[in-house]
Amino acid sequence: MIQTGHMHEINGYRPSRVPKDRVLMHNFVIHGPNWRTGINGFRAWTDSKLHEGFVPCPCGWAGLPHFSYKEHVQRYRDDPKGYQLRVKYQELAHAKVWLEDLSKGPYKWGDPQFGA
Repeated sequence: MIQTGHMHEINGYRPSRVPKDRVLMHNFVIHGPNWRTGINGFRAWTDSKLHEGFVPCPCGWAGLPHFSYKEHVQRYRDDPKGYQLRVKYQELAHAKVWLEDLSKGPYKWGDPQFGA
């Protein structure tokens, strides 16, 4: 079980900022940089402290510095092009169901603060 401080779940949107006293984190579900939470099981939250086993995530999600499970980050770093291709497949396969084109948006792969 993850030990939390004061967790706040982000439901159905992408945050535009993170308060100074909070840390942004997301789960290990495959996702693109412009996805809102709730799609395909993708979840995110803020907490007053960083969870154990979480590291800086380079995926570029929401255009904000954030963290994810160490294993998820390592899978992305091991094969970023393969990960991005799997995301593109999900976006194309589910665009009609999700009623939006998640392949377009302001955020790009890679986070300059943490490195791609």
